[in-house]
Amino acid sequence: MLKRKFLLLLLAYSLVLSACSMQVTKESDSDDPKEAGVAENLPEERKVREIELYVTTADYDPVRYEMGLMIAEEWKKLGFDVTVTPLAWNRLSELGMRQKDFDAFTLAWGGRAERIDPDHFVYLTLHSSNAGPGAYNIVGYDNPEYDEIAEQQRATSDVEKRKELVFKAQEMFLEDLPYAPVVHRNQLMAYNKKDFTNVEYMMGEGLNSFWTFMDATPTGDRKVIRWGYPSDIDSLNPLSSTNTHDFQVTRLIYDRLVRISPTGEPQNWAAESITDVNGDGTAYEVKLRSGMKFHDGEPVTAQDVKFSFDLVKEIESPYFLGMVEPIESVEVKDELTIQFNLNQPFAPFISNTLAQMYIFPEHYWKPILEEEGPLAVLEHQNTEIIGSGPFKLDYWRKDEEMKLVRNDEYFEQPKLEGILKIPYANVQGMVAALEQGEADMTGWWIEPIQVQNLENNPNIEVIDVPDHGFYHINFNMRRMPFDDKAVRLAMSYVIPKEQIVDRLLEGYGEVANSIIGPANEFWHNPNVQGFSYDPDKAREILAEAGYQWDENGKIYYPEGKSDADKEKGIIRPVE
Repeated sequence: MLKRKFLLLLLAYSLVLSACSMQVTKESDSDDPKEAGVAENLPEERKVREIELYVTTADYDPVRYEMGLMIAEEWKKLGFDVTVTPLAWNRLSELGMRQKDFDAFTLAWGGRAERIDPDHFVYLTLHSSNAGPGAYNIVGYDNPEYDEIAEQQRATSDVEKRKELVFKAQEMFLEDLPYAPVVHRNQLMAYNKKDFTNVEYMMGEGLNSFWTFMDATPTGDRKVIRWGYPSDIDSLNPLSSTNTHDFQVTRLIYDRLVRISPTGEPQNWAAESITDVNGDGTAYEVKLRSGMKFHDGEPVTAQDVKFSFDLVKEIESPYFLGMVEPIESVEVKDELTIQFNLNQPFAPFISNTLAQMYIFPEHYWKPILEEEGPLAVLEHQNTEIIGSGPFKLDYWRKDEEMKLVRNDEYFEQPKLEGILKIPYANVQGMVAALEQGEADMTGWWIEPIQVQNLENNPNIEVIDVPDHGFYHINFNMRRMPFDDKAVRLAMSYVIPKEQIVDRLLEGYGEVANSIIGPANEFWHNPNVQGFSYDPDKAREILAEAGYQWDENGKIYYPEGKSDADKEKGIIRPVE
């Protein structure tokens, strides 16, 4: 009896103490992961704000749209309030890639030919120096230890040693997970095989390869190929653009010193020869082909090449800047010879820098730069675009059509006389145009459900090419709650990747776990382990980090953390 009275006394005393405390929570001690971390009376200021997930419209990319909806539903099960907002591609590109004004959004890293070298994914998308407006470190990842690895792989000429560093970078990426790889989507595309033959396509590019337009050969009288796409380009100014589709067009108009071959090797193009002057990768002499001209008849000279490299540095062109940073100076040796002096050996100099940089005509751009300044160069519309490449612009009526015509003075003649680029409202419109003979090739993935119909058409060839590019989710690490690794990891553990491959891609793809895909066999680290669908693990990670849930299943920050006084959860600006 005494013992019972004593216990009751203790209970009463503890109730008094509880009543006097500032915060009253009651937490479940259940072993069930769904109940662990659940508490009552959690303070409102600790409730995680509503987050917004941007996706493309269903018309532009049905797979990415549906993928976004599936992922949002899984995040809601973790207790997050999620709003899904579909945006037209141009708007999504502006907010997500350029302004970096987002919480999270779906994006596809294109597996372009020049990205077979891992530098784009290892350095450009993740090094902290590329986190400013328009640059490729979209999520604002900033890890000095990772930066050091990313820099070392650039400066290591020994291929095997560089491979070890690239493998290490993939491992570090998964530890921090600044963005979440979801799936590699096979490139299902189709073309008119009745009227065009010798159609080249390649990994990561599909039918949009530069070589498609160089080698495609008309079989009849019609010499202009009609290139269908579910949107128009954003800009003809590559100095300010970061949009892959823009570059698919402008690389046909501008020249490069080097092109990536259909089998993935760099090959001299506008460059007649490239010599490693000292044999240590710190200086390269490049001799231009003779007789090259810009589309307005002016000769292409070594001075134009020097001007181009100096220009992108001066105006801080978002796409090109990371490629030219290793260059200390560019010397003009004679009319057709340039020497690049590097700060240190730069392994991807030929396959990345020389294979991506355009040759801009100095006589066109220099007056704009000198008279109006760097910002004017970036904002220039460039509608009278002048390059020296195999095609030149005939006309462009935005959102209607664009025509490129063959440069008959080019050193290697395309078989086509021209390209008519036609933007459609959506993928369905693009495919219907091909079926009805109004387009000759699709510039975007066709849907798996459309494959059967097209394969039954004797005039159409469907190609199926594995891609090392990948769909992924960007987490804005400048904002809460994505600044917290636990949140990024947990959200990744509930992305239903296998379902997306099976249901949305109908098996035409594979799960993505790394920034370097399995299709890029040499650089892919086969030992990296991804995030299999595991909701219990996701909740466990959040609980261990101190997150709690109220009785309605809504998630709250750990004690001492709140985004209640922050607009959009912003904790650091875009710099």
